[in-house]
Amino acid sequence: MNDNTANRYTRTLAVLLATLTVLSMVGGVASAAGVTTLSVSPAQSDLTPGETTTVQVVLDDADGGVGSGQIGIQLSDPAVAEITGISAGESPGNSQPSISNDGSSANVLYAFDNTTDTGAVTVLTVTLEGQSPGTTSLSIVSPAEAGGPDQILEFGDEGGTPYTISQTDSATVTVTDPNTAPTAAVSGPSSAQVGEQVSFDASGSSDADGSIESYEWEFDDGTTATGASASHTYDAAGDYEVALTVTDDDGATDTATQTVSVSEAPDPASFQVSSLNAESPVTQGDDASVTATVENAGDGSDTQTVALDVDGSEVDNESVTLDGDASQQVSFAVATAGLTVGDHDVTVSTDDDSASTTFEVTADEPANQDPSAAFDATPADPTVGEDVTFDASASTDSDGSIESYEWDFDDDGTTDASGEQVTNAFAAADDYAVTLTVTDDDGATAETTQTVSVSEAPDPDPPTDGPSTEVSLSPESELVAVGDSAEYDVVVDDADGGVGVYSMTVTVDDPSVASITDASVSNVDENLTDVEIAEDGSSATMEAVLVDTDDNGSVTLGTVTVESAAEGTTDVSLDVSELGDESGNAYEVTAASGATLEASTLVVGDSDAPAQDPDGDGVYEDVNGDGSVDVLDVQTLFADRDGSVVQNSPDAFDFNGDGEFSLLDIQTLFAEETG
Repeated sequence: MNDNTANRYTRTLAVLLATLTVLSMVGGVASAAGVTTLSVSPAQSDLTPGETTTVQVVLDDADGGVGSGQIGIQLSDPAVAEITGISAGESPGNSQPSISNDGSSANVLYAFDNTTDTGAVTVLTVTLEGQSPGTTSLSIVSPAEAGGPDQILEFGDEGGTPYTISQTDSATVTVTDPNTAPTAAVSGPSSAQVGEQVSFDASGSSDADGSIESYEWEFDDGTTATGASASHTYDAAGDYEVALTVTDDDGATDTATQTVSVSEAPDPASFQVSSLNAESPVTQGDDASVTATVENAGDGSDTQTVALDVDGSEVDNESVTLDGDASQQVSFAVATAGLTVGDHDVTVSTDDDSASTTFEVTADEPANQDPSAAFDATPADPTVGEDVTFDASASTDSDGSIESYEWDFDDDGTTDASGEQVTNAFAAADDYAVTLTVTDDDGATAETTQTVSVSEAPDPDPPTDGPSTEVSLSPESELVAVGDSAEYDVVVDDADGGVGVYSMTVTVDDPSVASITDASVSNVDENLTDVEIAEDGSSATMEAVLVDTDDNGSVTLGTVTVESAAEGTTDVSLDVSELGDESGNAYEVTAASGATLEASTLVVGDSDAPAQDPDGDGVYEDVNGDGSVDVLDVQTLFADRDGSVVQNSPDAFDFNGDGEFSLLDIQTLFAEETG
């Protein structure tokens, strides 16, 4: 339809509307259909650019329906929104809508509509399209004001009677840019351990056109949290998908995820100390070297301080960092200038372990002093073939001990004998230069030389008419504990004619080891005897007459008791000055044999040797000293458990290590050493 046709149609419709109004007046005075108002619904519309919506113009009280109408609408700002379509009434027979080119206004004239006869009736539907952000108002005006035909705003009922419009409303249209959804971003570790607190941060999330109103976390194990940051601890190993959902101020959401691989927590670091070694002994003033091995027995790495304590006070430390199962040797130097001479405790410790040992500080030893050599020769004037005893016991070492004695009897520079006491017989009469060389425990030597004059032996005595025999001490040797006694019998080996008289002396050669405490005679009236013991116990002289013994064979004349005083060995010698038979004839004594006494602090019971410590652990398992540990040692210890040796040396037989000796130690010896 061209513009001319449209204009003619509009004018025709306007005439038609006017005719309807006139017809409604035929037969009487014209009257209004009623008073009503026009409203716009909705009163507020919200759009985005390009979005469309519709609003309705409603005749609020149409008592008689609406048969015709002429109306215009107008937008205050067509840059915000435009009118893109209008529709009049419900189903009018004639309708002529018109929209301005810029969409700012529209109008319509219509007739012959058939609507509801009462209540509110929609008389116009307007389609709006958002253009740009802003606000515009939609107003109800006359068609003329809306750029249409020169007509007033008017509606008539189905009979053609016009309504009186007392009020027209308007509406507001707001156009805003569309909301942009927020962006969720998760920051947090990709791995963790069971029991470890893991922190997540959503501060990287954003909303380009507003703000984020809420943060919601899901940790994939049934637990949740809210807030821009969150922490969580996983109870089991596995892969977990952490989800963050953010919601902006327009209700839009976004979700981001991050996978966290959770592994079992490793064993914690544990620094163990082993292989502790302290240099010992060390001279006072020198440094003592202390070393130890520190091993991390756990899986995790750690750094700990390794401390060195001496006598309970820390003197040094070292920081050590170790991975799991790694080890490192630590070394310290302990200054000993401020330490006393003796043993000192040293401890190396970490946070988890410690080890202790001891080291000895010794005094600075003075320079070694040379020994002094001296000896005696007995007899002093020997004869050819006579044994000469050379005794070097007078030799001394002021700061140690003499380790060897070497003798040169013929001045040829070679050693002829070794030992503290030796014998030598010279084959010819002459003056002999005898040299003694002694060596101490530090290797220093000293020597001395004496001249021994040897003369020809005198002619032998003519043989005697009496019988010959030997006299000896029995037993030949005794081993006793220090403080115990041994008894020696004086025995005539072959008394052919009995023994009627004798005079003899028994001598202990080393009184520091033992002394004679008793001497007794037998087979004689005590009134016919004389027994004298030296005041220092070094000798005992026994004399008797009218002795009554067996007439032949071996006879015992008396007994000498020797008590030990200190650990060591001594000879017990016998000298027979007179020995006669019961008829008064002298015996020729061809030999007077003495005996030996060995005193030991650890001779248990009747053992033939002192107790031994075969494994060097400080206790003496070989109780009877026979070189083996067996049930005989258990029996010996049990038999002499109350003896002085055992009772005075409990530490030597403390086999169970409880600090004392009891029957439990005997049982322990049996169980551990004999199985």
